[in-house]
Amino acid sequence: MKKLQTEEQRRSAIAWAIALTAETALAPDQYEWAMLERYAQGDLTLTEVITQLDARVHHLLYHSQATRPLSSADLTDLVEKSLAWNDAHNITGMLCYSNGHFVQVLEGAAIDVQALFTKIRQDRRHHQVVALSERASEKRWFADWRMAFIDADLHEVYWLLGYLEAKGHNLVKPQFPLIPSHLMTLVQQFSNL
Repeated sequence: MKKLQTEEQRRSAIAWAIALTAETALAPDQYEWAMLERYAQGDLTLTEVITQLDARVHHLLYHSQATRPLSSADLTDLVEKSLAWNDAHNITGMLCYSNGHFVQVLEGAAIDVQALFTKIRQDRRHHQVVALSERASEKRWFADWRMAFIDADLHEVYWLLGYLEAKGHNLVKPQFPLIPSHLMTLVQQFSNL
């Protein structure tokens, strides 16, 4: 393959590839766009782009509602089984349970995260499973946690939001409804702990 020397040549090649894949499953996602832009600017070689795309981490944030109240024993069983599965499939993340509601971040290879999310959607312990955010990035947010687990009441979740707001993170004020963007910010702050 001929090496493209100029930014104009690289941009032309990218435009051709994007036009070819437009409105298909092969169209680039946000992370792929970022890598293509770095290639177009000459910051990355094509080999480096491919390497980074192969190594990317897929993140999925979802929430759901328990079909019945879960006891401490139920939650312990859930966490123990999840840890074993996550370890076998190189999944990391965080699970928060509060007053019958789950919020979870899953991260790993896209195929493994999707397989687990399919399993989660079929789990009879909860329903109304809604994906709030999916994205790829260069690194894991919870690299050291096969599954961090937080059993908090809603007031603790709001307290944490208030605490982070006071620290200047510009989150929702306490006692305001949680929406997906607030949950995403909360998860990002958890990942920095």
